[in-house]
Amino acid sequence: MTSPLRIQIVDSEETHWAQVRQLQAETAMGGVPLIIQRSAQRALAYLSLGGSGFDVLAWRGERLVGFAHARIDRRMAYVEGRLQPAELFYGGDLRVATDARGTGVVRALFDTVREHCASRGVHQGWGLINQGNDKSLAVMTAGKHGQRTAIQRTFVTASRLLLALPSAPSRPVLEEWLPTDAELEALPREWSHRFLAPAPPPGAMATVRATYPELRFFRRRADGLFVTALWNPSRARQLRLLSTPPALRALAATWNLLRPLTRAHPFPRAGECIETVELAFAVRERLDAPALRQLLHEAHRMGGHIVNVIEDGLEARGSPRVHGPANRMRTHVLTMAIGDTPVPTCPPEVPVHVDLAFL
Repeated sequence: MTSPLRIQIVDSEETHWAQVRQLQAETAMGGVPLIIQRSAQRALAYLSLGGSGFDVLAWRGERLVGFAHARIDRRMAYVEGRLQPAELFYGGDLRVATDARGTGVVRALFDTVREHCASRGVHQGWGLINQGNDKSLAVMTAGKHGQRTAIQRTFVTASRLLLALPSAPSRPVLEEWLPTDAELEALPREWSHRFLAPAPPPGAMATVRATYPELRFFRRRADGLFVTALWNPSRARQLRLLSTPPALRALAATWNLLRPLTRAHPFPRAGECIETVELAFAVRERLDAPALRQLLHEAHRMGGHIVNVIEDGLEARGSPRVHGPANRMRTHVLTMAIGDTPVPTCPPEVPVHVDLAFL
């Protein structure tokens, strides 16, 4: 007889974390032999800009069969005709054991996140779902259980493969920058014109830098204006190969064979970490083609195999197109509301903020 499902809510505790990481290690991403596994230290697993997080666990007996992480953050929402900070919840990192799918675990996790946020007075939220994940999208947009959801934008991420060392710019347009505490505190104003942009409380930015000192900040040489920070988030989350099917083995063999010429970093074996580099806190209006070329070069110097760049879909004028071998993926930005609260939305001309580094 199948054990009844038991749902547990925990706030950033370590006691359950080994079981969560084991579930992550056994749960591949849809359609590809990749897993996303969080840090062995629960305190480092999720970067937060001053918000609060909690985990939802689904148990059958003593076995963990489902997991979701949620956060409540201050984000820019469109209220009474203008953008202003509001508390929104975000749900992600959903994992369900393979043999427990189709048994109500996904619905139970969604319901618990929503109900717990409502109990804390937060009735609006947002999330991301990759195109093709039709089952989860249907669950989110079904309009059941007092929740309503709308798709706000659909954006394209280019995962640029660093098959070779990108050439260094002859005239660098960016310089590495170590912002003072006051300059760091002022950075959120750079993206506050965007719907869903973080609006962190005082001190949150300094806490992020202290926790993740590997963040490298870049600004324009010409005017000193901040552009982005590069971050390898492997201390927070790791992207690993679960297996190497024939096509992937062929790619790995070619990649490594050509390394004396390309100077690429060794292709990871199954179980090893794929080094991804993210553009954090990006001011997208300042991310032009020369800046992007330089950042790709810097990402390789940081040991990167992949650089993720959002190209299109969040504003009228997207970032420059990534040149070279890249995998492109479309993702829906969803907003949701509980009960009679209106679903957060914004006019079409207002750009939307998504920062892949901190998901």
